[in-house]
Amino acid sequence: MIKLLLILAALLVVAIIIVLLARRLQSREIIERDSENQQWYQQRLQELQDDKAQQRINDEDYQYAKAELDKTFVNDSRDIEANITWQSSRPWLAIILLLVMSVGLYAAFGSWSLQRQADEARQRLPELGKTVLQEQQAVDTATLNTFALGLRQKLQQQGNDPIAWWIYAGLMSDLNQFEQANEAFERSLKLDPDRVGTLVSYARFLLQSGGQENRQRAGGLLARALRIEPDNVEAVSLSGFVAFESGDYEQAIEAWQYLLALTPGSSQRRSAVEQAIADAQARLEAEQQQLTVTVDISPELRQALPANSTLFVYVTAAQGAPMPAAVKRLPALDFPLTVTLTNTDSMLPDLRLSSLDNWKVQARVSQDDKIELQSGDLKAQPVVIKAEESASVNLQLSQQHP
Repeated sequence: MIKLLLILAALLVVAIIIVLLARRLQSREIIERDSENQQWYQQRLQELQDDKAQQRINDEDYQYAKAELDKTFVNDSRDIEANITWQSSRPWLAIILLLVMSVGLYAAFGSWSLQRQADEARQRLPELGKTVLQEQQAVDTATLNTFALGLRQKLQQQGNDPIAWWIYAGLMSDLNQFEQANEAFERSLKLDPDRVGTLVSYARFLLQSGGQENRQRAGGLLARALRIEPDNVEAVSLSGFVAFESGDYEQAIEAWQYLLALTPGSSQRRSAVEQAIADAQARLEAEQQQLTVTVDISPELRQALPANSTLFVYVTAAQGAPMPAAVKRLPALDFPLTVTLTNTDSMLPDLRLSSLDNWKVQARVSQDDKIELQSGDLKAQPVVIKAEESASVNLQLSQQHP
């Protein structure tokens, strides 16, 4: 590439020099012809002056001849300028010349070089495929790129091979070319929609890419694979992962228990599956956590409540941000009021009852529907308890003083 740029720079310099030389040659030509005309005029004028001095012509003839000589000199000078066509210096001619040469050089050398590399990769495809399959993780990026280039040449000629598209998709994924990998997986499935290996590989690729949409798409692919091959170990394992990431811990446990039954007792994978089941079970138990809160108020304060008052019962972390991990809102009517808080009452997916070690339980009556504390609101003294599978708390509302 550097050599090509140097060649183009040299060509640009040459083109500019040619334009400047042409301009200079035009200037020299008109100067030389004008000088010759001047010499001829001076010579002829001297001859007329000599004839007059030696009285070979009288004064009247001299004046007439000199006038004709002047007239001829002027006409000749005009003819010189008229016969020479001035070509103004046009730098853009050099630029156009450079562009034309650039395209020519690229067509001659750039595309030719790329095509040669592609042809060589296509010829080495069997050798490269054997190397990639045998060495796997030890294969360097350059080898993977060459193998991918050769395989792409094959697919351009024979695009109806679902296995080749599947292999190409895996290569593109390894090379972080995710859009091309996704397209290759789609091409492979279009040619063979029920190939379990492709369904499972595509699902794994989507899960690695992340995102809820990709997770849902992966779940559909795995469901199709399990309908075709119910005992496919990878499909069962990934389906449990999809359920776990979606918060469906019961389904995750069910999938991984089935996977455990498919895993030989001597397999090192059993311990990983057992740990996954334990994690899902812990999450499920945490999901079942609930807190029962009973809120009461004195008869005097109850009578003073506005008709549109709102009761907020919520739980925050004992230490840290005041954002509620669970909250319920209801009209402040009949007291005492009892509410039950669970993970389903969370405002944020990453901040729930099950994510806290200690609960700070609070209650407040607002004169409108805003949870922020305002003058005249009623508030209960907060109670901090250890997070448990099931717990209950009693709170008493009182008047807040500025």
